[in-house]
Amino acid sequence: MSKLKHHSSTLIFVGFIAASLLVGWYIPAFYAWTDSDQSRPSPLLWQLPLTTAILAFVFCVALPWLPISSDHTNAEPRALVRYRFHSLLLIATGVASMIAVPAKFPLVGAGIVTAGMGAYFIQFWLRHPQHRLAASSLIACMILPYAWIVAYKHFGQIFQTVMALIGIFPTFYPANWICYFAGIPFRESPGLGFLLTTLELVGGLWLIRLGPKRTIAYLLLVVLVSAMGSLSFYQAVRA
Repeated sequence: MSKLKHHSSTLIFVGFIAASLLVGWYIPAFYAWTDSDQSRPSPLLWQLPLTTAILAFVFCVALPWLPISSDHTNAEPRALVRYRFHSLLLIATGVASMIAVPAKFPLVGAGIVTAGMGAYFIQFWLRHPQHRLAASSLIACMILPYAWIVAYKHFGQIFQTVMALIGIFPTFYPANWICYFAGIPFRESPGLGFLLTTLELVGGLWLIRLGPKRTIAYLLLVVLVSAMGSLSFYQAVRA
């Protein structure tokens, strides 16, 4: 029992990877189960996610008292974390300055931003072996909720759209809502999605350095946001 407690964060991070894959794979099945269509969406499409979000919030409130530990020293000195977070903010600022590129050339912009984020993530993964599993869980929670796409029967028809939006997928849901309230067509502001995804990755890598409990709370938020985005995208391609 004590050994299981000692490795609890490792088990949780692996669980996040598996859960993200399962959620993503069964998005079409969930949509079919709700018996929804474009003209008559089921209340379950918002009731179940809302219930899940409430349960996640309750879990996060209880996190400080849960016996979650790591099999290594997972937190870094706060001064060092603050210094590195400044570097992460510089990266995010650099991405923000390139928003004009995605706005005019979505495919080119998606490639540049996605490649930049991928390069930084690889560097982080190689330089911090003690954080590799947590960082892998972060990427899984951002991307795997869209796993249904690889088996979608009309994948060829949406391939170009998927390639254009791959850098936006993790924050597809909040980006759409921000555009809606701002009165801006989503297709005319893809740079917002790129920026939000970059900030999500930056925030995740920063919190990973602060310890497993903060990371777990953040991963819950990330997987819920990605799952809602995946469900919204599935509804859109079925239209």
